[in-house]
Amino acid sequence: MHNRILLVSLISLPLVACQPHPAPNVAEDVGPPPATMPCCQYVVSGGVAHPGPRTLRSSDTVSTVLAREMPQPPERAITVILIRQAPEGKTRELVQINAEGKLMDEKQDWTLRNGDELVFPGGEGSNSTRNPTGPPPRSGE
Repeated sequence: MHNRILLVSLISLPLVACQPHPAPNVAEDVGPPPATMPCCQYVVSGGVAHPGPRTLRSSDTVSTVLAREMPQPPERAITVILIRQAPEGKTRELVQINAEGKLMDEKQDWTLRNGDELVFPGGEGSNSTRNPTGPPPRSGE
């Protein structure tokens, strides 16, 4: 007799544990993040087509930003400056780019962090005569 009671108890136990739960309200779960959520950004300045802030992706490195911001190779070696905030203040790293638009030193392919700035040669306020990411100079310039 005890065996029958135990058997009934074991069979009904999973049924109690598998009670249906109400479906989540999808409309409440989907939507824009709250306005107070911090947004990670980096800044591109200097000789680029559209200087300004960019949304930081987790996969962004110096080389991925170079590929996006320099669709055409610079045709000569250039130096890009990576400015980042450190505990001791702002730091500047000179990043050498070859004429094909690739890093000369792969160790400089740092992952970008919130608040970093990449400064390209050229652009407003620069002594450079050629914007490496803009249109080629016209003849006579």
